Amino acid sequence: MTAQIMTYLLEMGVDPKLLQLSLSVAPNDMRYLTAAEMDEYNVTAGLQNAVPETLPDTTMTPSDETTAHEEEERPLTNEDRALAFVSAYYQAWSLGNAEALVFMDRAYNETVSFYGKPRSRIYVVDEKVKFVMRWPVRAYNVKPGTATVSCAAYCVVAGIVDWYARRDVGYGVSSGSARFLISWDPSTQKIASESGEVLDVDKDAVAPVRVLSQWYDQNAVCRGTVDNTERTQAACTYREVIAAKLKAVGWCYAGEGQAAYQTDWHKCDITGSSFANGSLASKADFPRPARYAVTERFTGRTKLPDFRGRDRKFNSFRTRIRNGMREGPNFAGHFSVIQIGCGTGCTFAIVGDNNSGRPANFPRGGEENMYMQLHFEIGSRLLAAQWLDYKANKCFVEFFDYNRKKWELISKLDVGSSDACYRTVAENLR
Repeated sequence: MTAQIMTYLLEMGVDPKLLQLSLSVAPNDMRYLTAAEMDEYNVTAGLQNAVPETLPDTTMTPSDETTAHEEEERPLTNEDRALAFVSAYYQAWSLGNAEALVFMDRAYNETVSFYGKPRSRIYVVDEKVKFVMRWPVRAYNVKPGTATVSCAAYCVVAGIVDWYARRDVGYGVSSGSARFLISWDPSTQKIASESGEVLDVDKDAVAPVRVLSQWYDQNAVCRGTVDNTERTQAACTYREVIAAKLKAVGWCYAGEGQAAYQTDWHKCDITGSSFANGSLASKADFPRPARYAVTERFTGRTKLPDFRGRDRKFNSFRTRIRNGMREGPNFAGHFSVIQIGCGTGCTFAIVGDNNSGRPANFPRGGEENMYMQLHFEIGSRLLAAQWLDYKANKCFVEFFDYNRKKWELISKLDVGSSDACYRTVAENLR
């Protein structure tokens, strides 16, 4: 086995000394490589290379004797690099979970000042994992004209970012604006500190209103003049960047058969936000919520659990359960599904009956079912649970019918390796 590992390291161009280091770690311990060690042992091929070394000189005109292939290039300043990095950061944060987390894992120094507190890179990435699992659909875009940068030992980039995020659980939506402050280290090309504050939240938002507003602003500049100016070109380019993010979160611009004057942004027919009514093509004939529709929905005042008596075994989570049930039913007519964290990638769920006040455990969760995502609707008894089996390195989606307050397993679908669990349930059922 040692010989096979050594051969593999050599084939991949990794320094064999890495094997010596790994053998020095006790079997019951774990050793994380630093960024410098990953470079030293050739595990990584340099830094992220997300920023080009030079930018073309845009001051040249067609009348210049120099051809386009001979354009002089000017070196990038640290200010240029810092702004480009922040742009790439929010571009990555708007991608799917797997792609976003790959970027985040490489984006931070080993020690980071994270919202005023010194944290390890591992801690910060864990926080990012928790966030993307809760909000798997995201569009983040820096508001044009707000970004500023100042460089000394570090480059400090400040600005305003508009966001839209959507959950699978309960179809919650978050939209608003926030101020960000990122300190970028030119020597490592990574983040040394990160902080910010929420400026405004759009209550009861459904559409990505702020990101849409940015698109309309850029579109007005792009289409508002026939002059092929640098400002016009930049607006047209930026408009397409925003459009790609809107499309990724389920919003479309043109409808089939529409004339040009009729086109506008609207929710796509297939958004990935719901697997109801057969709107997604499946890998298997998975059940649809419409087949398990409820006939009645809860109306009236929610009854809370009796944590001192009948429901005392749930007393440790009373605050989370109360808060969740006070938001009202989100599943099967009169139930509240409340998902609670138990560590990095670990969650469990409690289902509260708003009519009787009685809480019950969902049969999946904890360390046996990591990175669990739940997908359900207020009008259906059907619930889809996606989770990772670490031992088998498999991601599964199971379908349950919550009938007469009992969980009946209907079917189970293997959707791929562990990487599949970084995608949403809807994405894995396409």
